[in-house]
Amino acid sequence: MAEFSKEMKIVLIINMIVAFVYGIMYVFLPETVYSLNDAPYFDPHFWRLFGGALLAMGITVLLGIIKGDWDYIKLFFQYAIIGLIIFVLVNVTSIIYVTRSATNLIFHWLDTIVMIVLIVFNTYFYLREEKK
Repeated sequence: MAEFSKEMKIVLIINMIVAFVYGIMYVFLPETVYSLNDAPYFDPHFWRLFGGALLAMGITVLLGIIKGDWDYIKLFFQYAIIGLIIFVLVNVTSIIYVTRSATNLIFHWLDTIVMIVLIVFNTYFYLREEKK
């Protein structure tokens, strides 16, 4: 059993918090999120499904933290990095084909910046943890 570092635990906690915040918003408050960010489309099923996926990711991180085993969470961590990269690519390309209001553009870029920061932190600490 390879335990992960204290820094990795902090990164995992940050990931878990972000996943739970966005997951709860999309699962339980999709109408509120829709009205706040002036989204061009609203499909509550899709929004709740996306929120459920985020909650599942947050629960997996929580289980990994509780278990405290790097080998246990390594594969999920790779999945999370790849997932975030795909989310960023979709967000950036959606600017081309979705007409957005100024309010929605701000929320859209805020989400994208959060994901880019998570990609950088996750990749850096993943590579650092792998060297050990």
